[in-house]
Amino acid sequence: MFRTLNKGVAEQSQIQRTVMRTYIAFVIIYMLCGIAAIAVGIYYSNAKNESLRVFTVTAYSLRSYIFLGIYFIVCSLIGTLVALAPLRRRRLLQTHIGALAAIILTMLCISLWLWTRTLNIDGVYGKYWRNDWSDAIKDAFQRDGGCCGFLSRADAPYMQSPSCKDANIDYGCMYTVIFYAQHHHRYIYAGLIVFMLMSLGSMVTGIILLIQCDNEERLRWAQTQYLARKAKRYQDSLDDDSNTYSMHELQPTNMQSRHRN
Repeated sequence: MFRTLNKGVAEQSQIQRTVMRTYIAFVIIYMLCGIAAIAVGIYYSNAKNESLRVFTVTAYSLRSYIFLGIYFIVCSLIGTLVALAPLRRRRLLQTHIGALAAIILTMLCISLWLWTRTLNIDGVYGKYWRNDWSDAIKDAFQRDGGCCGFLSRADAPYMQSPSCKDANIDYGCMYTVIFYAQHHHRYIYAGLIVFMLMSLGSMVTGIILLIQCDNEERLRWAQTQYLARKAKRYQDSLDDDSNTYSMHELQPTNMQSRHRN
């Protein structure tokens, strides 16, 4: 039985080393994803001529990559601390798994929110065009698309734009706006999908590592209990031998006292 337990502990340790390598690899990849997310957010924050890009996707969606990247890096640091001593930091590992699950749900909600915006993309951006966007933004779209107004040149145009001064142009900029919006939404979707896959992989390897840590702890506890029982039996056998030896010593003494009597 002792050999079986030793073999089980050895096999469990070998499995954990494999899981640990995978877990550490995901932690490193997750750190790189965090750095990439911060770089994307900073790029969109500092990029020139962001009128077309930022106002079709919204600045908050683009710059939120910075906060997403910071969150990834914090999760990676927690994963690094766990990797140094997973058996002693199981609570921290559970926190890491919970943080990954939370960010996966958050990114899923962001994806659903972006998807719902695309269901009525002409209505959403039509409202922005008529009520929110400045003349400079309208001018940028009208110059880029060679159009005037949103649905037509009668739909809230910026008349100082060269395209509106051309009487032959009577179509609006709706499709130009939608093109830019869909183009940049694809980049955001791609980034969110990659980040969600990395988060899911990190969470799954973390769960497997937690299960392996629990199994190894149970095996070590079983081994400790077995050794304790074996030590107790050995001590009991020593006590029995000592008592037997004492009985054998007493027997000759009793015989001598009888002969004297």
